[in-house]
Amino acid sequence: MADPLFVDTLDIWLAVLAWGLLTAAAWVTYRFVMGRGQQADRSFGYAFFAIGVYALVMGLWGSMTWPLPSSYNIVLMDPYALYGVALLMLGLALITGVDLKGPTIAIAFLSVSVLIYAADIAKYHLTNSPAAAAALFVLVGLSGILGPFLNLGKSSRYVAYLEVILLVLAALLSAYIGGMATFEHTADWAKWVPFYG
Repeated sequence: MADPLFVDTLDIWLAVLAWGLLTAAAWVTYRFVMGRGQQADRSFGYAFFAIGVYALVMGLWGSMTWPLPSSYNIVLMDPYALYGVALLMLGLALITGVDLKGPTIAIAFLSVSVLIYAADIAKYHLTNSPAAAAALFVLVGLSGILGPFLNLGKSSRYVAYLEVILLVLAALLSAYIGGMATFEHTADWAKWVPFYG
C-alpha cells in the first residue's frame, strides 16, 4: 500500500516532459526543416512558456519538499526545474522576438548538467529502469547542447533533422516511462483511503 506522506506525481511530470519535447520537435521542424522562418515563433513561445512555468514550479517544489525517496529526488527534481528554466527562456525569447543565440547557448550549458545526471543514474542504478532513464537524460541533454547549432546557415537544416530525431526519441521514451509509472502508481494507491473516507 502507498505511503500517504509520499506524493509521487512523477508519471504526469514525465508526460509533461514528453509533450514539451514533442512541441520542441514541432517547432524545430516548422522553423528550421520546413524553412518557414519565424512565422509561428510567438505561438510556440506561449506553449513553451506555459509548460515551462509548470515544470519550474513543480521542479522547485520537488527540490524543496523532497517528495521522492533518497537520491531519486536529486536526479529527478533538480533537472525538472532546469527543464522549466530552459522552456521559459526559449518561450520568452520567441514571444519577444529576441535573437535565439543567447537562450540556446544558456540551454546548452544547462544541458551539460542533464548529462551528468544521466551518468549518475547509470552509475547508481537509480529508478526502476536505469538504462531507459539514463538514455532519456542523454537524449534530452544532447538535444539541448545541439540547440545553438540550429543557426549555422545552410547546414542548420541537417542539424535540425538530428535535433528532431533526438527530441522525438526522448519524448517517446519519456511517454513510455511515464505511462508505465501511471499504471504502477495507480496499483500502489488502489487500496488507500483518505482519513475522511
